[in-house]
This record gives sequence, structure tokens and C-alpha cells, in this order.
Amino acid sequence: MLQGKSLPMDFLVMKLSLCWICAIVVAVYAESPFAVQWSEKTYGPDGPWHAVSVELGSSKQAVDLYPGDRWASTILIDTVCSDTSTTCYAKRGGLFNINASDTANTLQTPNDTSQLTWLSDQTAAGVNTWGGVGHVKEGVLADKITFKNGLSVPSVSMASIYKANQTFTANGKEYPVTLGTLSLGGTKPTHVVQGNTFNLVSAWAHWNRSSSQRIPSYSWGMHIGSVEPDIPGSLVLGGYDQSRVLNEVSTQQVDPDSNLGALKIYFKDIGMGVATGDSPFDFEAKSSLFKTGTSNTTRGATVEIKPVLPYLYLPRETCDAMAANLPITYNEDLNLYFWNTSDDSYQQITSSPAYMSFVFGKSTSNSQNLTVKVPFQLLKLTLQEPLVEKNTTYFPCYPSDTLVLGRAFLQAAFISVNWGNGTGNGEWSLAQAPGPAIGTGSQRDIGVNDESLTASKNSWEASWDGYWEPLSSKASIDQPESSSGLSTGAKAGIGIGCAVVALGLIGLIAWLCIKRRKGSDNAQSSMGQYDSIQPISHDGTRSVGPSELNNETLNELHSDKSVHEVPGASSVRHELS
Repeated sequence: MLQGKSLPMDFLVMKLSLCWICAIVVAVYAESPFAVQWSEKTYGPDGPWHAVSVELGSSKQAVDLYPGDRWASTILIDTVCSDTSTTCYAKRGGLFNINASDTANTLQTPNDTSQLTWLSDQTAAGVNTWGGVGHVKEGVLADKITFKNGLSVPSVSMASIYKANQTFTANGKEYPVTLGTLSLGGTKPTHVVQGNTFNLVSAWAHWNRSSSQRIPSYSWGMHIGSVEPDIPGSLVLGGYDQSRVLNEVSTQQVDPDSNLGALKIYFKDIGMGVATGDSPFDFEAKSSLFKTGTSNTTRGATVEIKPVLPYLYLPRETCDAMAANLPITYNEDLNLYFWNTSDDSYQQITSSPAYMSFVFGKSTSNSQNLTVKVPFQLLKLTLQEPLVEKNTTYFPCYPSDTLVLGRAFLQAAFISVNWGNGTGNGEWSLAQAPGPAIGTGSQRDIGVNDESLTASKNSWEASWDGYWEPLSSKASIDQPESSSGLSTGAKAGIGIGCAVVALGLIGLIAWLCIKRRKGSDNAQSSMGQYDSIQPISHDGTRSVGPSELNNETLNELHSDKSVHEVPGASSVRHELS
């Protein structure tokens, strides 16, 4: 009987054990967003910019990359620095030695990479991955990418760059490149190159069943932040940080005209304004700065958002319209605008709550707008060697016929992409991002079928509080026009003082006159009939003595009426001024 009764207990123990095992398995393989680690280094020569840290190949070689590319990641190979006669700026971010990785897969790449032909590396914007017009010696590569906080993705599609340069339009001088890029996906779950199927990071992290770090969807959310002021970057695979999404969100399809998955949106206008305090301009707000061609009117156009490009690629007419209101000058050699840092208005504009506003059609609607504000504090970037001989502060408007908003814009904007089921469609979102006072992060999932994101209730203005310097009223800043340089209050004080002195002089003169008259009267009394010349009262019955006459006259001179009328006279104040 005892043995028979022990069977249910054994069964219960076994059942509980199985439940614990299942719970552990579920916990290990639970889907949750993955936050990518950012590098402690920052990069130029046209930033500084944040980058993410990864490890490449079986040997886990540390490399920093600019995130946000599509399809193949761009990886700089160590041969980029084979020319020892020049400084290799790319070395600082890490270069990949293919021969040191047992898992590297190269396609049709000769052992002697000098045999590779130079290829034009240009996008539709007329620039390459690094910002200028470029040429590369490029191969096809696939290898493992390991993120520093755990996730590892095998056989990731890459473009291997053996040699590269960029040339800015006017001076024709070649400049070396500095950093590669990290692709986060595409419209399909894999990248097929020359008949070979390679992985895309976010897709593999979502669909691979063997991964212990599966993400909820084929998606990502990012705010690249800024270096100066310090706004840490945020990149979440399969989700987003809700604290980086402020106010309204615009959600639209990825570019339906091709399978490339470009992030395009209808762009309506550019303006200038100030969030709080006085304006550093001679206006409170200005709009209609987005101009194309010879037209003086604002016309909407489609713009692409591209995190791996640095500048604001806009029509020359638009850049010039901005320049007309800013202390900046066009530099023909680099096709950029330099800040005049010695101009008195420069400091006021770049340290105050002044901003540029970028107006978009919200969620493919022409009747609703989404506005992203970029403080001028984020638009005073630095050019360094090899682009310039000494550090130069510049404004990142790059005249271009094709419209692209790059990292300069994305310092203040949040973007996310949901590729859905990877069938060629997908949606992406754009929203205002916060300033340095971000607050506590709040990680949220992006579901496969999610069509929108939930913004936080945080205030954009509050996220900048303490990091900008509102201008006080112009009355307290500007000195009044005066040759003496005296303030209005000082002038008023002097006017009152002079009036009091004038009254004193009048009283003294009156007293002297009365005294002199009394002396004259006394003298006449001693020489003639005194009674015959005494003043007579109005009724003719009583003589008025000298003391009464003096009292009447003195009281009238010192009456309150006289004191108030003299300093109140406007003529006195005007003369003093």
C-alpha cells in the first residue's frame, strides 16, 4: 500500500521537473528585442559621429561600423592601409584581415587584389558611402558577425573594400575613407549574390530557431544621437526604445518602386524658429526655405533618409536660402558651408533654442504634417584631416540634385523599419527624437504585423532644458542708442535730481528777494511816515504786518503743487536725454 501511494508523488516530482525544464527552454528561447552596443570611440572627418561595435570572423576581429545600411554591409579590408606613404585614418576603426578568419567566404576575388579594377561607387545622390564621389576596388564576402553583447550571425552578406577613395566635386583631390557600414536588412530575408545565399542580420536573428537570442520581428529602431552635446546612440533589433520617440509618428511603406527598400518620404518644407526665449534672428519664425531650381516658391519633393551618409543633400537653392539667414559661407572645394565663428550671431544661434524644422507629409498624407526639429547646436559639426588642414566648423548642407537626409538630420530624428514577412514589402517610421536629457529608456517590441509605434509622452523642449541657453529680452541685451551710453533709468534719475536742485535754487532766490525787500521797507519806515505805506487788508480796516506777508509768500513757494509740477514737466527729461 505504501509503495502504491508513492507513485503519485513520483509522478508529481517528474511533472514538476518537466515544467521547470520547459520553463528554462522557453526563457532561453523567448523572443525579445536586442540592444546593439555602441563604440566608445567617435569618428570623423566630418562629424564627430557615433558608431556601433562588432566582431568579424572566427577570430572575432573588432571593427566599428556606421549602422543603418541595407543588404550588404561594407567592410574595410586591411589592404586599404597598404600605402604606407600616407596616414591611414581607417585603421582607427579597425580593419578586417580575411586570412585570419576560417569562416570567411570570398567570391571571385583574386589572391592579388591589385588585379581588381576600380569601380565607381556612387548612389543616386551622386555620392558614395562616405560622402563624396568615390571609386573602390571591391569584392564579395560573407562571414560571421558577433555583437559584443552576445548575438552572433553566420555568413552575413558583405562588400569587401580593398581600396577606396572619395573625391569632392570641385577640387578633384582624393581622400581616404574612414569607416565601413553595418547593414540591418532588406526587403527579403536573405541576400542572393552570384547564386549564393547570404544572411541579413535582423532577418537571421528573427527566423533562426536555433538562436538563443531571437527577436520578435524582422525589424529595428534607431536614434544615432550626437557626440556634441552627448546624446548616446540607440539601436534595437526587433524593437525600439520608446524614450527616443516623441510626439507624433509618421509611418509609410518602404520605397514601392524597387526592391531595394529605400526609406523615402514626401518632403514639404524647411523652416527656422526658436523653442523658447528671444530669437537670435530678426524674425521669430521663417518658412518656405525649401526651394528647387529657379523657383522662389516652395515645392514638395520625395527625400530619402539614409543613415550611412553624413550630410543634408539638398538643392543648391535651398542651401543658399539657409545661408541667407546664417553666418555661413559656401566652400567650393568641399561643396559645403563653413560657419563664420567670429560673427557675433554665431554663438547666439548655436547655443540658443534656435532650430531648423523639417516638414514632411505624415503617413503618406498630404493634408497632415510631421515636423522634426533639429537644433542648430547639432548643426555645428567639425571637418578634420584629411579634408582640411585644421579643424573647421561647418554647416552640413551639401548641394545635390537628389535629396537625401543623412546623419546630420538623424541626430534629432528617430527611424524604424519593419520588414514584415520579408516578402518585398515593409513599413518604416519617422519621429522626433529627444535631446540630451533623454530620461529612462523603455524598450518595446515591434510585432510582425505592427503598423505603428507608440510614442512616449516626454517633451522635446524638456529634453533640451539645461543644454541650451535661451536669450533674454532684447531690452536687457541691447544697449539703448545714446552717445552717453546711459540707461533710461539713469537718465530719469538725473532728471529728477536736476529738478530738485532747480527747485532749491528757486526757493533760495525767492528768499533772498523777500529778505531784500524787507530790508528796503525797514529803511523807508525809518525815514518817513511808517503807517502811510503799510499794506492794507482787503476790507481796508486792518494793516497787514510784515510777518504775515512773509508767511504767505513762503508758503506759496513751497506748496506741494509747485514741487510736483516742476519734475513732472516733460521738457526737463527731454533736455537731459
